[in-house]
Amino acid sequence: MSAASRTLAVAAALVLGPLVAGPARADNLHIDVQSNPERNFTPVQELAYEAIVAGVDGYKVDLRLRVTLHNASKRRQDAVLSLALPRDAELLGLAVARDGTWSPGRPAGVAVEPAHRASGTVFARALAPAVAGDLPAAEVVVFNLEPEVTIQLELQLKVPPRLRADRWELELPSRGDDRWGLAPERRVVVQGARPGDIPRFWLDDRPSDGAGVLLSRPEDRSVVSWPHKHVSKDRGILDGHLEILPDPTPPGVKASGGRFRAYLRLGAAPPPRPDHVVVVLDRSRSTAPDLHRDAFAALTGLFDELPPTLTFDAISFARTARPLLEGGEFPSVRDRGARDRVAAALDAGAREQGTDLAAALALAGRRIAARDAHRPLVVVITDGMLPAGIGAQQIGHVFSDSLTKATRPELLFIVDEPMMLRGGITPQHPITSVATALGARISLESLAQHARRSGGEPPEGLTEALLAAPAVLSDLELQLPRRAALDEPAPGGLVAGNVLVVRGHYTGAPPSVGVRGKLAGVRTSRTLRAVASKPPPAALVASFGVSDLDRAAADGFTRPPWFGLNQQRVARLGITWAGRGNGDERGFLDEKIFRNYLGIRVFPRARACFNKALTRDQQLGGKVVFELEVGKGEVMLAKVDAAGLNHREPGFEACLLEAAWALEIPAGRLDDQIYRLRYPVVFNPPAGGRPAMEDDPLGPGTVELILGLPNR
Repeated sequence: MSAASRTLAVAAALVLGPLVAGPARADNLHIDVQSNPERNFTPVQELAYEAIVAGVDGYKVDLRLRVTLHNASKRRQDAVLSLALPRDAELLGLAVARDGTWSPGRPAGVAVEPAHRASGTVFARALAPAVAGDLPAAEVVVFNLEPEVTIQLELQLKVPPRLRADRWELELPSRGDDRWGLAPERRVVVQGARPGDIPRFWLDDRPSDGAGVLLSRPEDRSVVSWPHKHVSKDRGILDGHLEILPDPTPPGVKASGGRFRAYLRLGAAPPPRPDHVVVVLDRSRSTAPDLHRDAFAALTGLFDELPPTLTFDAISFARTARPLLEGGEFPSVRDRGARDRVAAALDAGAREQGTDLAAALALAGRRIAARDAHRPLVVVITDGMLPAGIGAQQIGHVFSDSLTKATRPELLFIVDEPMMLRGGITPQHPITSVATALGARISLESLAQHARRSGGEPPEGLTEALLAAPAVLSDLELQLPRRAALDEPAPGGLVAGNVLVVRGHYTGAPPSVGVRGKLAGVRTSRTLRAVASKPPPAALVASFGVSDLDRAAADGFTRPPWFGLNQQRVARLGITWAGRGNGDERGFLDEKIFRNYLGIRVFPRARACFNKALTRDQQLGGKVVFELEVGKGEVMLAKVDAAGLNHREPGFEACLLEAAWALEIPAGRLDDQIYRLRYPVVFNPPAGGRPAMEDDPLGPGTVELILGLPNR
């Protein structure tokens, strides 16, 4: 079973509260507090922190982190600054400035023992993740910053961005809640291709709208995004790059091995050419309240750019599916009256329990057959939360059975879910499994953002981005020669919007990597040829004073003697928390919560069903098992297994099914888990004319609760 769907089953009940990754330090600024006589204020302060995106070079973005430090004391001060870096970031350069004059740094070695360095010397080096999955970090040491002096530091990084629809995206990690001496805000800048250009970009959901700088709270993760030009048609959908980092050797000596990184992503696919468009909109309770409005506002732009000869249809679904247009009505995509009727129908309906995508696609297939469309495009707009109890193959069979043999449909899933927008869609997610089985395209979008940025006009680039979205790459395999090996196994698939970075090592000559997989069921392959890359420097050194830079480079990186093991541990722990918690409290549903809501919502209704059924059959009894799948507080799927009853009673079973659907339960904060419950209830026939029902819904012999917790 996928990591997104957890089977809730243990014999002994375990009680565990919500799992929380609490706020903690991330970035840190340390000074010598022991020998510092100025105790009542912060001598060294970070006045400003800027993240500057300077453009994309192949698979990496040039990112500059620019920090302004000021010594407000009357004595010289050392400072050690620890900064969490974006995932997979590489530190390649360092520059410093005093009075606006920038001085580039140069590579340096690393000294063994702590020591002091000349005034005006700045060192920086990258810290690899302490544990796989943690964020990398940079450690910056400023020696003897003079009194009342302000300097600027610039770390020059290369980071692989995420490609999502018509944008590049880069996530900036949280700086933490405990930011002693650090700047109170984070400034984000995206530079244009030419000096003086002010490009369009977004910080989370906020567009720049002509501004050169956007501000964010440093305690939050922030996603900066900017437009990208689509991949040219002469390049394949499966795109990749293999980077080789040979082992360091003396001049003239050939390396005997090294390390490699392979980058994989899915580019643009050929757009479909439909003769009919069907919009299938998820109206389940787990979706955002305004999803239907945002979706229709964004799709208005799509309809305006499609040929007027195309017709359209609209369907909404939750527990059941229903058409939003009359039976035989298939208006033109430019018919504004029909659009308004669909929008009014969506506004009139409320979100409901249930997520029956199979029923929605079956209805779409029947209406496509009635329209006699041969190349329909079915656009499914959803938050991606699908029950695992309805398998991907089952959904595929239901959809294909509803179509005529001459129909060749194209499916596009537009997934609008803030949690996925931050982390991408994993190959194990249920929406990925369904898209793979159906050969569907996937586009991860924030439709509200598209609707807002359009300002009533067709959303810029949205049509091209949606129609060029690729299908899921499944059955992913990486083929390596024997002399090369991966550090960790690669995932089994790749979804558009994610850049997959795999790492490994090799001996002998640099290897090539073969990539194989299936796109919409069609096998595809690509061979990545090695491109040698210089290994990043062990450390960097620069000077804003009169320091001898050559000597500083030869002496190498060092920390001040006062920066001991305790400060190092605090700094390293802060970076670890930045990668694991990112300042977000995440919760999940535990046994206590399920016990409470099952007892309040389901058991009383089941008892009422039993009492009513006894008026028809006094001997009715036995065990019934409620089977439910819950995600984001919504019952997505509910079934009743009545095989344990001594008599089958259709009215009783239908009543119990409604009792199961009546479960209402709150969603945990940022909880993207799908919970599967089995809730057995034992009904005892009346003895002496009265039913033997327990008052306690979880009493012995009446209710057996089998419940587990998601693995983390």
